[in-house]
Parts: sequence; structure tokens; C-alpha cells
Amino acid sequence: MSGRRPNLAEQVRDELTELISNGTYVVGDRLPNEDEMSEKFAVSRATVREGYRALIDAGYLSRLHGKGTFVTRVPQRHALDLNVSYTAMIQAAGFTPSIRIVSQHVQPADDGDRARLRLDRGAEVVVVERVRFADDRPVVYSVDRVPLAIVPEEIRGNLGPSLFDLLENLNHGVRNGRAKLLPVLAGPPEAEQLQVKEGVPLLYFDEVDYDIDGTPVLASFEWHTSDVFEMWLNRRAQPPASRVQSPSALAESRT
Repeated sequence: MSGRRPNLAEQVRDELTELISNGTYVVGDRLPNEDEMSEKFAVSRATVREGYRALIDAGYLSRLHGKGTFVTRVPQRHALDLNVSYTAMIQAAGFTPSIRIVSQHVQPADDGDRARLRLDRGAEVVVVERVRFADDRPVVYSVDRVPLAIVPEEIRGNLGPSLFDLLENLNHGVRNGRAKLLPVLAGPPEAEQLQVKEGVPLLYFDEVDYDIDGTPVLASFEWHTSDVFEMWLNRRAQPPASRVQSPSALAESRT
């Protein structure tokens, strides 16, 4: 699904977020007034005001009457190559984490489950639908699937708040994962659970996690807002061309 182009207010919001994240403005700093910012970004004062309002609502800025707009919190950035607890990420951003279980049930594994989790036909999965909150703001909506065979019968009705902790206790602790990331627009289910308008851009994760033996133990579908933390991908530079030998050159060097 293709994403829409951010409007001017969203671009201002993103530019301001970057300026706060990179230390141009730190906690306690007063931001330039709307006239100065409108000139800096070549947009109207109303657009700047809307960008400020988005960051105030997200908790990164506060406005003091007669004094100006101040930085109150720095957005947290997390590398995509690390599988980090969302609870820890939300706490690091200065918010109180909580989870609401939307639903939890056992169902037959569908074709997608069998492919992702390497299950035989007739196998079942425990499906857990959850929303994670930062303070009272929903930030992650997820639908997770765990093979029923590895879950003891006595806890199948309540897997607890942390599936990673559960799997660790079941001797299937997650050691690595493979995820596909896509920018998507919020559909009706995501908009309802994350309390956003339909069509708002979200970051979508389709992930499978594996235990130490390489067995897939968790399939997750997640929709993230960008209000609390940012996801960053660390990319390594390709070696200089002069250091990379072609197959023919390698063959010649071995003769």
C-alpha cells in the first residue's frame, strides 16, 4: 500500500523532531517564535502552529503563556537491528507503559501461520491481539501468534503481558528475528485501536522470531505510530570497489 505525501504541517513537525533529536534544541530550550520559524521553513504561521501543536500533543514541547514554546522531552531512537522490549523503549522515552489485551484465543493455523511457523496441517496457534500505551496514548497495535504446541494448557487462556518473557520461561527464548517493514495507511481496525484517523501513516512490521535452535516461535503483525519513538536502521557502507575483486580476478589470483 502506498503512503501519501506528508502535508506541510507534518513536514514542519518532522523537521522540528529532527532538530530536537540531533541536539540542535535540548530540553529546556525555548524554540524560535512562529514568525521566525515560518520564515525558516518558508511556510505560514498557521502551518508552524500546527506543527508545534503536534509535538505539544506528543509531549515533546510545552507552551507557556507569554513566555514561548519549550522543549520538554527528546524523541527516543532505536536501531532496527536490535530486538528491544517495547516496555523498555516506552520507559526510556519518559512515559509509563501499559498494555490492553483486545482478544486472546486459540484457532487453527492458516496457510500463513504454517509457512511462518513451520507448522503441520491441523496445528493450532494462540492468537493475542494487544495495544501498547505510552501513558494513555496508544502507540503499538499488534496481533501475535504462538504455536499452541509449545504453550502449557494451564496458561493458554492468559499468556501474560510479555510474550518474550513467556517464551524465555518455556525454554524457547527469542534469539533473533526476521522482519519486513512497510509504510502503510491506517485502515479501520488500526485506526480504531490506535485512536487515529483512517489514512494516517503508520509503520507496519511483519516479523517472525526464532529460538536458539532456529525454531520459529512467534509470528507478529504490528502497526506503530511515531509519537513516542523512532526506528532507525544502521547501514554499513559497501567496501570500496578497489577492494572488491571480481570472480574472474579471484580465479586468476588462485592460479
